[in-house]
Amino acid sequence: MIARIGKTFSFDAAHHLPNHEGKCAREHGHTYAVTFEAAGPIKEGLGMSDEGMVADFGIFNRVWTEALEPRLDHRNLNESIGEECWPTTAENIALWIFNTAADLYQAHGVKLVAVEVRETPKTFARIEA
Repeated sequence: MIARIGKTFSFDAAHHLPNHEGKCAREHGHTYAVTFEAAGPIKEGLGMSDEGMVADFGIFNRVWTEALEPRLDHRNLNESIGEECWPTTAENIALWIFNTAADLYQAHGVKLVAVEVRETPKTFARIEA
């Protein structure tokens, strides 16, 4: 049996889409929400610290604080990740986050299956493995 678990983080950042015909061509900011979803079997094993879990939620925290938050939070995304993620649309940001995080999760024995990025409470982009 496979279970899915997830955790959501938020960050504030600016960006603009210079070739866009609309308001997003101007520099503006969002409070983004990023949700990570992982999947795996529920671990069994008497006395193991992660018994009954797919993974400890601390793995989500480590990947976020060490690898992603420094590149995203209170940054201009066009400058901080723009060379690897262009244009900085919600779709491309979600893809960049997924690609950046997948191997880091795997190193902890966790399969990352989806990343969702919300620019607003009403708009999102989702990447699934």
